[in-house]
Amino acid sequence: MFGKRVYIQIINVTALYELAIRTNKPAALEQSINLCKIKFSLRLWSFIFFTSILFFSWQSSGYSQSPYKLDFAKESIFFGASLGMGVLTFPLNDDIEPLMIDEINNLNRNDVNKFDSGALYNYSATEGNISDILLYTLILSPALLALSDDTRNEFSPVITMYVETLLLSAAIPFVTKGITQRVRPFAYNDNAPLSIKQTKNAKRSFFSGHTTISFAMAVFVSTVYSDYYPDSDWKPVIWAGSLALATTVGVLRYSSGSHFPTDIITGALVGSAIGYLIPFMHRTEINKLNVSFGVSRSGSLINFNYHF
Repeated sequence: MFGKRVYIQIINVTALYELAIRTNKPAALEQSINLCKIKFSLRLWSFIFFTSILFFSWQSSGYSQSPYKLDFAKESIFFGASLGMGVLTFPLNDDIEPLMIDEINNLNRNDVNKFDSGALYNYSATEGNISDILLYTLILSPALLALSDDTRNEFSPVITMYVETLLLSAAIPFVTKGITQRVRPFAYNDNAPLSIKQTKNAKRSFFSGHTTISFAMAVFVSTVYSDYYPDSDWKPVIWAGSLALATTVGVLRYSSGSHFPTDIITGALVGSAIGYLIPFMHRTEINKLNVSFGVSRSGSLINFNYHF
């Protein structure tokens, strides 16, 4: 049922974009598109939230050698930082002024660095939609970890780390998009409809949120699987398959004209770092990070100490 709703939501957004192209009324229809996306986001986050509550209350049993350990202070910082970045930077994204027709006509391809210039000739709404589908597939891919008895019995730390990874990988690009307001490649392309060039989304290029989340999910799933099954013959398959899927998302974001190579590479690096570091920070055998609240001699309110 949830997968069906994801598919229907993608179709709805696609239909709205096509209607915007035909009617050439981007301002009005962008509100409908954003509302459509918000409804889907609420469904997705509700699913994640209630699943988190369910599994967080499910205490581990039967697998005494868990590779991960939760810590309230640490989890509070991860969740707080992610949500805080999203809330604080929402006005930056909401206040983005769409490109005017004169600004679009004055866009000069020579102003774009040579490394990124190839993206200026790309545009494909279909490939952009495919990248959406693959992104949602990767977001839901950690559910496959529940097929294993070991990870299912220890799913409290796994689902907590998953939500932290997803929140951080979504929040960080959201911050930079609002700050940089980099114009997307398709805005330079004459083949792209004027209607999509006149939306706020046309100024949210740096850096790629799709790629960041995709690589975060791919590395997260592969890392967690490897930590639970260090001697498994499936490890290379899991790593290769998940990274190949994430890379495909990045390629599609390029070929659809949604992002420059630097947007995609940055997203891949940031996402990979998040997907690896969240499980790493929770590993039991190296869980040496101590987080405490209070005023220290240096005057800091939050203190971090890591012992090697």
